[in-house]
Amino acid sequence: MGRAEGTAPDGPRPLRIAGPVRPTVKDVAALAGVSRSAASRALSGSGYVGQESRRRVLDAAAELGYVPHLTARHLKDRVSRCVGVLTLDLRRAEDAAVVAGVSAAAREAGLATMVADLGGHPLDALEALRDFVAFGIAGAVLCPVSGEPAAYLSRYGVPVVEVGHRFAGGTCDAVVVGSDGAGRGLGVTADEAGDMGRDAVGLLLRRFEDPARGVEVVRRGLGGPAA
Repeated sequence: MGRAEGTAPDGPRPLRIAGPVRPTVKDVAALAGVSRSAASRALSGSGYVGQESRRRVLDAAAELGYVPHLTARHLKDRVSRCVGVLTLDLRRAEDAAVVAGVSAAAREAGLATMVADLGGHPLDALEALRDFVAFGIAGAVLCPVSGEPAAYLSRYGVPVVEVGHRFAGGTCDAVVVGSDGAGRGLGVTADEAGDMGRDAVGLLLRRFEDPARGVEVVRRGLGGPAA
């Protein structure tokens, strides 16, 4: 039986839908009148390029609307330019503050930020962490509810910083609020309440990683003996 007209030997060819063409380094180099390697050095800021050539390259890039392809650069340099941030729920003020702070610091360092928000569902963390690893992030900042996220990323050599709580022990860095400082603040509040003639202080606490430690902090803050 003969092959159908217009059908390739290995089956029909996929359709290619025409769309906007993204400017490339080659296009920038051609417009600037320099070599492709010179244009690449000027755009990345690495290696020597004369001031006049650099100006022409940057002007050409602006005219063409050229935007660097970070994934391609990552594959070439084998160095990621992205930091991952995992949050439990961005509706929480503390999680939003972490994202804002990391994003600002990343921009100053010339890095992009990849945010994965769990929407209050910590069991969805594994899928987000897989995306981090697949994207090849340079490091991760976690707002954790357990030590599993840090342990998972550490297996792939991803540097990790936990924020708010320390779950991973000595396997990664952490930024936490000192509970001793909170206890001292409680003591000051109790003293002020006493000066006002009050005989009770209301206290609302988040979960302590170690309940016994929480009791000790409160007792010391109120001036009692340590357990």
